[in-house]
Amino acid sequence: MRLAAALLVVTALRVAHAQDATNDTRWYRVKPGDSLELIAAEFYGDRTKAVFIVVENKLTHARLLRPGERLRIPVSREVTTAPGDTFETVAATYLSSARRGPFLADWNAMSPDDSLPAGTLLTIPFTVTHTAAASESIADIAKAYFGDGKNAELLRRYNFLDRSSLDRNESLIVPAYHVRLSATKQPALDAESRTRRDHRRDASARVAKALPAARQAWKDGDFAGVKAALAPLEVDLDYLDAGEAVDVGVLLGAAHVAYGDADLALAAFKRAVDRQPQHLLQRYECSPKILALWQKAGGQVE
Repeated sequence: MRLAAALLVVTALRVAHAQDATNDTRWYRVKPGDSLELIAAEFYGDRTKAVFIVVENKLTHARLLRPGERLRIPVSREVTTAPGDTFETVAATYLSSARRGPFLADWNAMSPDDSLPAGTLLTIPFTVTHTAAASESIADIAKAYFGDGKNAELLRRYNFLDRSSLDRNESLIVPAYHVRLSATKQPALDAESRTRRDHRRDASARVAKALPAARQAWKDGDFAGVKAALAPLEVDLDYLDAGEAVDVGVLLGAAHVAYGDADLALAAFKRAVDRQPQHLLQRYECSPKILALWQKAGGQVE
């Protein structure tokens, strides 16, 4: 859909200002020869997405841009997860509702059931808010923003609606689901996010070396070697992939069992279960003492 046509639809639907809560924008100073379509192509790689810039700047019709004029450009963001974060908690913070967790997972090409290690990089899409001037079909709203009325179902799901239209003055949030920010325009991570990202990278590098050594020590009956290899990683379990965290927790817990340290073993097993509750221990691979403590920690046995 051309920008002019999209603007006609958007103007007729009387789009309100972009959503302010937790939404980022980037200031842009217009250069000679710039147009809304060219700026959209620069930021999003797609001229047809200029409608989002129109909405963000409360423009109601297409017009020539003045060199030196400042525009707010809505941009997606990158954040890193904190220990204990889930898609639901991140969605509650950045998308106004924990119920949008599955949407956030899909946006990042992940499963809503995935365990999120601390330091995981997630992209948060920007949104705008649409307010109906009269009774309006959600299909028409979808067509105005996405160029295709088939995305009406996306808008309904995102806004938890079970109907196909809005009444006058009702609003819905339009997520920029099909808009990807150009890499060169991506805002930099904040200091806290960078620290978590770097922590995850460091933990992943260390566990890649420690786990093979710990597995070999276990095969050799060197339980002290298992503890020496894995104990330093306990503080990093939240930053490891779920599978890695489980491997560390199970091996370390088993080594504690071998030393008769039931409390330490139980703590290690609990952290493993917290990261991957569905993980199963095999009866024929583990001793009865290990299995008993694993089950006491909430783990499952096959």
